[in-house]
Amino acid sequence: MSSTTVVKDPVCGMDIDTAAAAQHTEHAGQTYYFCCSKCKEKFDHNPAQYLGKNAAAPKIACSCCS
Repeated sequence: MSSTTVVKDPVCGMDIDTAAAAQHTEHAGQTYYFCCSKCKEKFDHNPAQYLGKNAAAPKIACSCCS
């Protein structure tokens, strides 16, 4: 029996299965998962913009999320 871990993409807010995530990155000792490379690039450029109080709210509509 395998378990699935679902997390939110911190950039677009999309639900991501960590085992099937298109991209991931490490920041401040934590792993973040992304639906596509565009979301990862945006996060890598400015992680503080996507973390904090408003992290649960979708931030953008990327081409792979629409």
